[in-house]
Amino acid sequence: MLLTLTGLLACALACWRACRGDSFEQAALLPFADDPDAARRMTAATGRRCERIVEPLPEPAPPDRFRA
Repeated sequence: MLLTLTGLLACALACWRACRGDSFEQAALLPFADDPDAARRMTAATGRRCERIVEPLPEPAPPDRFRA
């Protein structure tokens, strides 16, 4: 019985420790991750820093099309 309670307590503590990190806050900022200007405005407005800002890839040039 004591071993079961100790295991349950250890599992609950590990889950609590994993969930209280910064991951939920960063997940809330993901809509701004592909727009650096919006990420800067969000940081200025809320004080939260978006750590994962990605630069979108440039759109590829259209393939050459031959006229028939």
